Amino acid sequence: MAENHDDAEADPPRKPTHAARPGSRPLRVMAAVAGLAAAGVAVALGTAALVSEPAGTPSSPITAEHITVSRPPAAIPLSDTQILALLDRPPDYGPLDDPQRRGSCLTGLGYAASVRVLGARPIEITGRPGVLLVLPGDTPDAVTALAVAPACSAADTGLLADRSVPRP
Repeated sequence: MAENHDDAEADPPRKPTHAARPGSRPLRVMAAVAGLAAAGVAVALGTAALVSEPAGTPSSPITAEHITVSRPPAAIPLSDTQILALLDRPPDYGPLDDPQRRGSCLTGLGYAASVRVLGARPIEITGRPGVLLVLPGDTPDAVTALAVAPACSAADTGLLADRSVPRP
């Protein structure tokens, strides 16, 4: 038995096959580095996408009720001369003859309820009835002409058209 023992010492010790590892290859190292870099870029992009909020979407579907169509701006169908002529006669407020109702309308338009109306008359604009109110302008050499709906109030002025008219 001693012979067998001596022969075993002569052979170098062998590693089990499952413990053997191939040497590191440069391509494998480069692939690992590229993979880590790609993962880092993906995390950065994902974080950036989560941080920036997308625009909100309506919780209910859009219906024809929610679609608005803008109308072309209406024009007051009177010349500057005709508007300025209203300054020389008593105002005809039509449906806005009640001072409280007229004051509410003026408030809705952004004026004080007590602002002096320089001229007024009923008018029709694009087939719709209205009241033309002539008010002091932003400067002393102009007046502001506002056409409003007959039911003008602070809650809904029904502004049909407006125009600044220079004074002569």
